Order: sequence, then C-alpha cells, then structure tokens
Amino acid sequence: MYRLLIADDEALEREGLELMIRHIFPDGFEFLHAENGRKAIQLAEEHRPDIIFMDIKMPGIQGLEAVRQILTKLPSAQIVMITAHDYFSYAKEGLLLGVRDYLLKPARRDEVADVLKQLMAVIQEEKRRRNEQLELQEKLAHLLPLAENELTMMLMLEHVQDLELEQVAGLLELQWAKGYAMVLSFPRHSSSAWEEFQQGKREIYEAVKQFARAGLGCLSGPLIGHQLALFIPLPPGRTGYSQRVSSMDWGERLRSLMEQRFGLPVSIGIGSIREGWDGLSRSYREAVRVCADHHDSFSVHHYDDIIQSSGQTAVSLDEEKRLLDALLQRSKQEAVERFGILYAAFEQGGGRPLPEVRGEVTGLLLFLARGVHSAAGAEILASLHTAEDPISLRLSAESWLERLIHNLEQEQEHNRSHVHQRALLYISQKYKEDISMEQTAEYVNLSPHYFSKLFRQHAGETFIDYVTRLRINEAKRLITGDQLNLKEICYEVGYKDPNYFSRVFKKAAGMTPSEFRQQHEKQGPC
Repeated sequence: MYRLLIADDEALEREGLELMIRHIFPDGFEFLHAENGRKAIQLAEEHRPDIIFMDIKMPGIQGLEAVRQILTKLPSAQIVMITAHDYFSYAKEGLLLGVRDYLLKPARRDEVADVLKQLMAVIQEEKRRRNEQLELQEKLAHLLPLAENELTMMLMLEHVQDLELEQVAGLLELQWAKGYAMVLSFPRHSSSAWEEFQQGKREIYEAVKQFARAGLGCLSGPLIGHQLALFIPLPPGRTGYSQRVSSMDWGERLRSLMEQRFGLPVSIGIGSIREGWDGLSRSYREAVRVCADHHDSFSVHHYDDIIQSSGQTAVSLDEEKRLLDALLQRSKQEAVERFGILYAAFEQGGGRPLPEVRGEVTGLLLFLARGVHSAAGAEILASLHTAEDPISLRLSAESWLERLIHNLEQEQEHNRSHVHQRALLYISQKYKEDISMEQTAEYVNLSPHYFSKLFRQHAGETFIDYVTRLRINEAKRLITGDQLNLKEICYEVGYKDPNYFSRVFKKAAGMTPSEFRQQHEKQGPC
C-alpha cells in the first residue's frame, strides 16, 4: 500500500480526487489531506508520503514553495502538480524543481490512473535499486574485514610489491602517507596464563580491535599464535617525537586494558614511523624485534628508544640484502655463513633474551621469504614461535634457509623443463621450415648461448642434431610412402638443396635416399 498526500485548499477537490483513486485502485492507497502549504509540509515531514498531489494556488505558503521545502527533507517523494489552465506556467516551473508530472483541473479518471501507474512503477524501481544497494553494502560489510585481514597479512609477510595490495588498499579506501606498526605479544611460558588466553582470545581480539580502532583509526591484523599486529596511520601535523610519545601512551592504555579486563600481562612493541606500504612492513618487523614475551618484560617498548638509548645497533640492511643475494644464487654455504654473522649480531654476545632474538630472526626470515617470492611466511611465524631455546631457534632458522634454497632450485628446474617443452613444441611445428637455434632461443626468451647449453642438457643432443633427426625420420616416412619423388621430399622436410639433403641423409641412415627407397621396394610385397 502506498501513502498519498493530497494538498488542495478546496475540500471538495480533495474528496473527489480520493474517491476517484479509491475506485481505480481499491485498497491501494492510504490518504492524507492538507488544506494549505504549511499543513502539507508538516504532514510530509511527519508521515513521509510516497506520492503527493499538490495544488499550486493555495492560501499562505504556495504550492511551489511547499514543494521546495518538502523535497529538501523528502527528496524521494513523487510529486504531481495540480493546476488550472491559468497557472500552467507555474506547473512548468515545478517540473524544474523535481516535480514528476502535472494534472490540469478537473483531472480525468484515465489521466489520474496513468500518472499513478507511472509513479508506482518509479517507486518500485527505486525500491528495487535501494534493496540491491543495501544487499551490496551488506556483502561489502562482510568482505571488508576479510580485506583488512588480507592487507595486514601482506604487510606482515612483506608482500608489499604485489599489485593485489594496492587493490585491497583501494577497496578499504586507504591512502596512508606515513604510519607505524604496533605488536601485542601475549604470554606463552606461563601455562595458566596461556590457557586463559586461549579460552578468551576471540573476546580479547575484539576488545583490542574496537579499542584501538576507535582511538587510532588503525588496521587490525589477525591474531596469529600469541601475537596481534596493528598498523596505525600518522595523523596530519604530528611530529615524529610527539607521535612516539603518543604511541607509547596508547601502548600503555592497551596494556592496562588487557590487565584490567582480562587479567593478562602483555608485551607491546612499537616500530618506527615510515613511509608507504613497504615502510609499514618494515615497521612491523621492528615492532616484532622489540616485542619480548618473557615474564620479566611485560611492558611497552619502542624500536627507536631501544636503538638510541640502549647501546644496541640496528642490523645493516646491506647485510640482510647480501644474505638474500646468497639465497637467490642458491649458495647454501654462503647463506649459512652470512646468517651466522647476523645471528651473532642479534644475540649480542648471548646477552639478549630469547624472545628478542626470536623477533629479530623472524623479521629477517620474513624479509628473505618475500625476497625469494615464497608464500611460507605464515609457516615461518608458526615454526619459529615454537623454538624454546637458542639452539633450536638457530637450527629452525637454518632449516628454513635450506628450504628456501631448495624451493628456488625446484622452481628453477621446473622453469627449465617448461622452457625445454616449449622449445620442442616450437621445433615440431617449424622443423620443416628454415629454422635456426637463434630463432628458437628468441621464442623461449633465452640467449642463444644459454639455450644451447640448456637444450643439450635436457635433450641429450645438440639443437642441430635434434632437428636433423626429425627431418630424416620424416623423410624416411615420406620415402616409404612412395607418393613424392626425392626432390619433393627434400623440400618437404626443410632442405633447399637436394645434394645436401642426400649427404645428410646418407650420414644419418648409412645410405642415400634413392638407395633407401630401392631397399624398401625390394622388401615390399611382390
């Protein structure tokens, strides 16, 4: 049922119009009556009618002014102007305001029916579109948390060069120039505290997410193991020092929230302010590095404070990149040696707690996994968190180095095999033409020198020998077919000179093409 407001200063006009519509659409409308413009505005704001029939000439507030005010508050209202011939110019002005149609007094039954049918169709279409929009918003509301998790996982696993990251950030309407990461680490060594954490981790996650998002406008990562990451934008106009103080304050608030609400100690690490998505990913690594989880260090740590005031030195990025280069070159020995140098720097002579060293190693391996395009980041996080002593931590890390190198070797072998198969397919299609090794190498995007070595390694013969064997085998098949003469066969299998073809054939088959045909004819049926 639709709600229809009839605004006219003549009661008979209103009653007559209502009666007409009731006959045309029984039980189709709920009616409201207004005798002037002021009343029409009040009823429209109070009852929100779907359709309004508005007389232009009324005492007090005129019809057009009432239309202006109603459409300001109720833009979806479908308004029809009712006018006498003398005021038709005003009706045209109403069309410019957003009035859907007009009727001339006295309105005929068929005209009223047509107008109402059109307006009901418009209302139904708008309702359909609105429902579709709401359904889309509902779906998007369910997708956005997944997109947020996906984005934070990309930052944590350092997949910051992927095109998908920019797409997900666009879906979330994020445009961050600068920001930093904060990592909350919950207790693992106390069995009772760990059990409490496991039982309430869903509630803990929601509490942290709501509290941090309300005050920081941040991204919340998924709760992985015993750690939860937040990625926080730098507010405009905030300096680095004031933001450090503010971030420490928020860290303390989160720590107090966990202790007061859940009775859980928590260690919080905060990374440096950095630019871009790549910078946020590095800030996360820094937060992980300073986020100790043993029972003596349940407090808030900032990476900049640790580096500047504790006498520690940050590991050079050049050293990390040299280790990555060793991995990319599949040099296991060099990779292990360079990792040993970095591990010694992390331990600082054995004086650092295991959780801090684990944070350093975790950050390093995530950087390496990203550098070799490995998707093992989540596995790395899980496996290193189970290491309970320095020896097992180092062995686990070295095992991951070997695994990353092995995966690179497998990928390289797969790529080589794929290139070889593409080359064989190309040769099988082109060997009857004037094909060359250089053409084939270009087809598979390799240098001729490297392609020659790769082809011989996989095929067990040179490119020329392989093509020659294909051509001679095809020539034998055609000769035994006895449908083409030897000259035609020479051209058919890719040779331009019959004499040269005869020499190549004799070298491969031990006899000339004519001798081969004669031998075949002797062996045939009499």
